[in-house]
Amino acid sequence: MTTCQTLYHGQISFGPEAVVEIPEGLFGFSDETRFLLLEAPTARPIVFVQSVRSPSLCFISLPVRVIEPNYRLSLPEEDLNSLKIAGANAPEIGRDVLCLALLTIRERRATTANLRAPLVINIAAHRGKQVIVSENYSHQHPYLEARMSAAC
Repeated sequence: MTTCQTLYHGQISFGPEAVVEIPEGLFGFSDETRFLLLEAPTARPIVFVQSVRSPSLCFISLPVRVIEPNYRLSLPEEDLNSLKIAGANAPEIGRDVLCLALLTIRERRATTANLRAPLVINIAAHRGKQVIVSENYSHQHPYLEARMSAAC
C-alpha cells in the first residue's frame, strides 16, 4: 500500500489499482497525471478527484447524469484510443465509462458544472481523459443557486 497525504482528506492509503492515470492531465494541469477518486458517504454523489502528487489539488465533481439525466456522450476515435476503448460502439456511461463534470464553486455565485469538457474514465482500464464533447453543453451549466449570507 502507498500513502498520500492530502490537504482535505488527510492521509490516504491506496493500492495501484485505485489510481486513475490521465496521461494528458486535466486542462490547466498537464503535469498532474495520477488521481484517486474519493467518495465520502455523507457527500454522495460527489466524487473528489484527488491528485496523488499534489496534496492540495482536489477537484470536486459529480457524475454528469446527476446534473443532466439525458446527457449524451459521443467521443471521436482519437479520444476512444487514448482511453483504450476498442470497438465502434459508443461507450456506455456507467457501464464502460465514468463521466464526471468538474464543479466550479465560488462564494456568493452559483455553482456551475462543466458539461462541455467532462472527465471520462475507462472503468476497466483506470485510464481517463478530459474531453471536449461535440454536443451543445455549457462549461458553466448552472447547478446550485448562490446562497447569500444574512448580512447581505
